[in-house]
Amino acid sequence: MTHSLIAVFAALIFAVSSAAAQPRPCSWPELKTDAQNLNFADGPVGAAPMEWLLGPEWFMTPHEPVYAATIAPVNQRHGTQQCATLRSLRSDPAVPLSFLYQDLDATKYRGQTLTYRAYVRVDPGSIARLLVRVHKKDCSTTFRDDMGNHPITSTDWAAYEIHAPIVTDAFQIEFGLQLIGHGAAWIDNIVMDYAPVR
Repeated sequence: MTHSLIAVFAALIFAVSSAAAQPRPCSWPELKTDAQNLNFADGPVGAAPMEWLLGPEWFMTPHEPVYAATIAPVNQRHGTQQCATLRSLRSDPAVPLSFLYQDLDATKYRGQTLTYRAYVRVDPGSIARLLVRVHKKDCSTTFRDDMGNHPITSTDWAAYEIHAPIVTDAFQIEFGLQLIGHGAAWIDNIVMDYAPVR
C-alpha cells in the first residue's frame, strides 16, 4: 500500500471515529417500554424486520442503500420461527458499518442489570458485534459495550451476551447487532433478562 493510500485510509478512520464520538442529538424518538419481535416472527421472509431500525442514520439514503436487514428463510434460522440477516449491498469505504437495533425506555429497568443474549453467525470473512448502550436524557452515555475486543467472526451459530448495568437515572437503552464492513451476519434467539444489581 502506498503512503498516499495509507494517509487516505487513516483520514477516513479518523473521520468515522470523530462522527461516532459526537454527542447524540437530544431529540429522542418515542421509546418502547419493552423489546419487540425478538424472534423475528412478525413479517414475511425477505421483508425488513418489524419493530427494528437500521442505522446509523447519518449514512442512510433512500436511493443508494449500502446495507439491508431482512427476515431470512426458515432454513437459515437457529431454533426460532424466523431469524434476521444484516448484509452489505455494495462496496463503499465511506460507510464502514451498519446497525440493526431497537431503542427502549429505560424507566422500569433502572437499578437493574440487563443481560442481552443472542445467537449470531457471519459469512466467511465478515465481522459482527452485539452492542448495548445506555443513555441519560441529556444524551450522555453511562454504558457502552460493542464487543470491541472480541468481535464475532465464526460462521457457526453461537451464543454471545453483554451485561449492562442500568443506572437509576437512565433514560434510553439501545441494543442490537452491528455488521462491520462487507459481508453478512445473522441473528436469532434473542433474550433480554433483567436482574437487580447485587
